[in-house]
Amino acid sequence: MDLFGKKEVKALQEAVQTLSQEIEKKGYFQETRNIDNEYLQQAYALASQQMRLIDFSEVNRVELMNYYKRNSVVRGIIDTTIASAVGELTEYIELVDKDKKVVDKHWALDVLENPNDMENKRKLIMAWAINRMVTGDAFTYGLEGVAKSAGTFTELYVMPSQFVEIVKGDLFSPIKGYKLTKYPSLSTKLTPKNVMFSREYNPDLETFYGLSKLYSAMYMVQLLEKADKRQNTSLENGGVNVLITPKPDSLGTTTATQVENIRRELNPNGKSNRNAFIPEAVESHKIGDTPADLQILETSKFAINAICFVFGISVDTYLAQSKYENSKEAKKTIYEQAAIPLLKEFLEDYTKFCGLQKEGLKFILNTDQIEILNKSPLDQMAVFEKAFMSLNERREYLGYPRIEEDYADLPVIPMGVSLGDPNAFDFQEPTE
Repeated sequence: MDLFGKKEVKALQEAVQTLSQEIEKKGYFQETRNIDNEYLQQAYALASQQMRLIDFSEVNRVELMNYYKRNSVVRGIIDTTIASAVGELTEYIELVDKDKKVVDKHWALDVLENPNDMENKRKLIMAWAINRMVTGDAFTYGLEGVAKSAGTFTELYVMPSQFVEIVKGDLFSPIKGYKLTKYPSLSTKLTPKNVMFSREYNPDLETFYGLSKLYSAMYMVQLLEKADKRQNTSLENGGVNVLITPKPDSLGTTTATQVENIRRELNPNGKSNRNAFIPEAVESHKIGDTPADLQILETSKFAINAICFVFGISVDTYLAQSKYENSKEAKKTIYEQAAIPLLKEFLEDYTKFCGLQKEGLKFILNTDQIEILNKSPLDQMAVFEKAFMSLNERREYLGYPRIEEDYADLPVIPMGVSLGDPNAFDFQEPTE
């Protein structure tokens, strides 16, 4: 829902135009062009700041979030499936130095572990991921420290993306700041320095907001909404939609009087949904009240396909079909296709936001520690055998010390296996 309607916008534009004309009439700036008129510049700036709320983004961000809140399929894919997987992976986050050694103590690590009084690391990053997926961008506010904590952030908050307005700057500083429409008093505190802005690439050069993937699937989401409404309407009307008509006579005809009598008996004074005895023979024609009749199932299938496609997961994973009977394999697919890329984006943005690259530090996701992504030792040993890996290479994988002998670094080739060109050998007995 737009924050300003067309009437308000037009009225505001007319007010600015009238103000400009009145100033010129009174002769305050007779020798000055409007572009150099400081008074008019302030008036236009004020008007543009108000009207900028109308061009809040390329799409209606509030409506996008409403789809997330009220549509079970959208929330199921974004929250229950992907964001939950992102939350599970947060325990594998590490801060490392330029030599890839793990750093255990740092203020950026501490504030991420305990971002604020209401959230922990997992919940904060899940909130970031949900905003990022729904609206195409996410805004994280960092409360700047003072005194001994100067130059750091002491708390982190994810701001609802649908209520964040980007204040445009000039050519050299495109983003001047941010406004939180629900709390305008905080606007002076929101700057590019203390707000981490993450976004999806947007080909529209007129806006800095991210392009929501949900917007790309919006048509199918709307079909799903309409299908649900049709089914709900059917259920609210008693679960059956039936058309009552007079029973034709032997010649197959009915009269207008019969139709009027039936209408009067079933709908006295415009009332409906009542029991009535009709003193005439009638026929009932079922219009359709099942999901199949209303094409709910087909619509849902197409919508789920579209939403899963744009968010990078297999529809088979979401629907838990026979292809993914192994739940471990299904979760691995969600991790690899959707959750890991999202979490890596957050860590890259957070590293830059905290200025850690200047210290030679960065946050990473240690995928080696994620058991579900790694093959079992038996599977890996089978690979080593087929690749003729050396004994030391196998021992290193299993965590055993090296054998300081030359033979331990040679390929292990089973007996009876020949490598190279098979035609280079002549196995025939020499003849005299």
